[in-house]
Amino acid sequence: MASSFNQFSKFLGRLAGRQEPGEAPAEGEPAEQPPPESAAPEHGIATGHELIRLIGKGAYGEVWLGRDELGNYHGIKIVRRDRFSDRAPFEREYRGLLQYTPISRTHHGLVHILNVGRDNATGVFFYVMELADCIHGGRDIVPENYAPHTLESSLTQRGHLSLPECISIGIELCEGLSYLHSKQLIHRDIKPANIVFVNGMAKLADVGLITHMAEAKRDPKHLGTEGFIPPEGPGTPLADVYSLGKVLAEAAFGRTTLPTPEECADAGLARFAAIIAHAAHDTAESRSASPEILQAELMELNETMPGQSPSPAI
Repeated sequence: MASSFNQFSKFLGRLAGRQEPGEAPAEGEPAEQPPPESAAPEHGIATGHELIRLIGKGAYGEVWLGRDELGNYHGIKIVRRDRFSDRAPFEREYRGLLQYTPISRTHHGLVHILNVGRDNATGVFFYVMELADCIHGGRDIVPENYAPHTLESSLTQRGHLSLPECISIGIELCEGLSYLHSKQLIHRDIKPANIVFVNGMAKLADVGLITHMAEAKRDPKHLGTEGFIPPEGPGTPLADVYSLGKVLAEAAFGRTTLPTPEECADAGLARFAAIIAHAAHDTAESRSASPEILQAELMELNETMPGQSPSPAI
């Protein structure tokens, strides 16, 4: 492990001295262009992975497409201390990662974390996670063309998804969120870019703001993404339900604001909009009280749609 950290540290030193061309894409989105060949990382770093190509970059780090010695592809996120204004949020993110990792591999609705590493000398930590499907080829990964399949990338391509797809995605995400909450953890940043598809199944991803419910009370109230944060702020299970409701609204209608019943194309969409309005109500006391309630409402809607069954999002 010490050898891996030494190689990893040398790589980070080289990478820190390189200026990325153009405007940085949002975290979780594919990079507009790969890093220059001269900046390509060496083999054998990040716990036995070859870092092939930068596929996402955010304010605090980057995500690389990696390949292990058996030829398996993974996502590798590198988080840097010097990107944070002070040490507290860096340590908060690391604590959340440590709390999330043990449970991540025990539920199909959560992105699996396979390994975690930290090097205090260089001020970084990194984690290896299962790779999202490629939006072009699913599990057929071609490194040069790989771009992660997220809900955001689907909406960019298609504008909105069909009602059966939205019901299916909603049920899957409710299961993952319910399990996360059962372990006393909250997500705090549910949005289309943080919903990935692995083997066609929707999963909650980007664990940077996951924290224990008790610790969330001490954190700042500005965390999360505008448009998906409830009026009372993030940091509670009810706030996560609100965020998921907004995600499903955007999936079905291409926007987070809901149409009136008269604007819906059919009765099924009108009922779906009413369910989402319940989940994403501005007043916490009037909101769906849990992911389980939202899931039950979605399943009831699905059962009343003869001849239709949820299909994977594409």
